[in-house]
Amino acid sequence: MEYTYQQTTLSKHLSVGVLAGYLLTIFNLFYDFLLRSLTNFTYSEIVNVSSIIFSSMLFMIIASLIYHFLFVNFKMVGAAIYMIGFGVLTIFLFIAASHIGNKFAIPIYNDAFRMQFMGYAGITGGFATLVIPFISRAFKYIF
Repeated sequence: MEYTYQQTTLSKHLSVGVLAGYLLTIFNLFYDFLLRSLTNFTYSEIVNVSSIIFSSMLFMIIASLIYHFLFVNFKMVGAAIYMIGFGVLTIFLFIAASHIGNKFAIPIYNDAFRMQFMGYAGITGGFATLVIPFISRAFKYIF
């Protein structure tokens, strides 16, 4: 899109974070709906629709700011550092989510709660690792 003003790299990366946040919100809500319908997991004090929407947007905006900092200071090496760092962080959080303890008296709820956090960690980490750099590189074709 043609603009009458010059866009900065910060505004471009923030736009990428917002777009990735919208997409992540849709994927996380779909995962939540699918998991709850398959497991009949109805507990929603911690993870509900509003917390999914808020956290998805917040995480992607923060991830895009980290990407911006690394890209501006280190160029393509910074993008590689970002992808490797967030890939390792995703794997670590996925493993940590798989060890969530027993919180419920019903054993199936413990498994569903564990699967819920493992899914969120994997989807959010995958988006932060792959989608933000991809959209940032294809920014001129998307916007």
